[in-house]
Amino acid sequence: MSAVSESPEAKGTEAKGADSKSKESPTSAEDMWAQRRGKNLAILWTIVALAVLFFVITILRMS
Repeated sequence: MSAVSESPEAKGTEAKGADSKSKESPTSAEDMWAQRRGKNLAILWTIVALAVLFFVITILRMS
């Protein structure tokens, strides 16, 4: 037997799939907004990087 025992709440959170991969759930509204803002900024920078990449590839193929 293991010396570490899991609580029923911990077992319930593991079955949620993608949610169990995140570090921890936000505890307040401010934490939730900060987490969402960080995720949105990451997506924004990915879109900007792809747009710049496509622009550079287009310019290089024209010459």
